[in-house]
Amino acid sequence: MFLSSTVGLEVVGWPFDVSVYFGLVGLFLGHAWLARERDLPRIRSLYFGLGLFCIWLALETPLDTLSDYYLDSVHMVQHVLLGVLAPPLLLLGLNDSMAARLAAVPGVRRLTEPVPAQLIAAAVMIGWHIPVLYDATLYSVPLHVLEHLTFVASGALFWWPVISATSRQAHLQLSDPAKLLYLFIGTFPQDGVALALQFSRTPFYEFYTHAPRVLPNLDPVTDQTIAGVVLQLFGKTSYLVAGLVIFFRWFSEETRPELDPLAHP
Repeated sequence: MFLSSTVGLEVVGWPFDVSVYFGLVGLFLGHAWLARERDLPRIRSLYFGLGLFCIWLALETPLDTLSDYYLDSVHMVQHVLLGVLAPPLLLLGLNDSMAARLAAVPGVRRLTEPVPAQLIAAAVMIGWHIPVLYDATLYSVPLHVLEHLTFVASGALFWWPVISATSRQAHLQLSDPAKLLYLFIGTFPQDGVALALQFSRTPFYEFYTHAPRVLPNLDPVTDQTIAGVVLQLFGKTSYLVAGLVIFFRWFSEETRPELDPLAHP
């Protein structure tokens, strides 16, 4: 599969996958259709655009080439972009009426309830990082595409009960304290995978033990350790940012009556 044991960074090119661009255009047009006949605030369009950018960055830049052929650590950056960063940004691009239209699609409301959303996201996170499946995606393009789609989809399911506009469509609506607990529980699958990668002294993924060394001194175990750090660091950072926003909103709502002189007769 590879012609040499080491390669230079100059061989790392830009991929071009027409299906990715079709998917991005489809998401853009779908968002525009949901927002039809409504004056959508620019900030929501900006959030949605950033979500599309994360997907493009993961799949249509040298990140994709490095992850597909050379480095597990870059592969993990790709997974974080697709499964952790892009989904909440895409959902932040929706207002209440747009979220309600999506929730009306058969099956969506059931899957986006907190318990199913949490379980599906955990299963996707853990399942695809099992060595036999992880290696299989690197040898099979269709399976790799399926992996990417499930990361984006399960990420959207996970964040649905947290983002304000989408969470209001659920039968079981989480309070702000419950959302904080939900996010805390959501770190467990990520941490399990991340810690296993960080502290194992044996490479989990056979594919990367045979991959050419883009950086000659970066051996497979060190590369794997960095992958674990990437998953834990960026995963926790995204949850921390969301948690802080929720906490301060909750704190503001709790203290507002005390600050309002008209609240107490």
